Amino acid sequence: MSTWRERHDAAVRKQEAAQQAYREATDERAQALIDGEAELGSQAAVAKELGVTRAGINRAINALRKKQS
Repeated sequence: MSTWRERHDAAVRKQEAAQQAYREATDERAQALIDGEAELGSQAAVAKELGVTRAGINRAINALRKKQS
């Protein structure tokens, strides 16, 4: 059996790993949207293809571009 401190520290490590995985997936999704925009010609076309709003596409792309600059 482990102590409460060991369980806490293990949970913190899991949270950090999950947050890192989320950040990576968010960047990968934004890059895929950028690639889709290049292929389909516009963010609106990507949004229509995915059945989401263009604003959501734009926010994801802008967040990645801001992060990269």
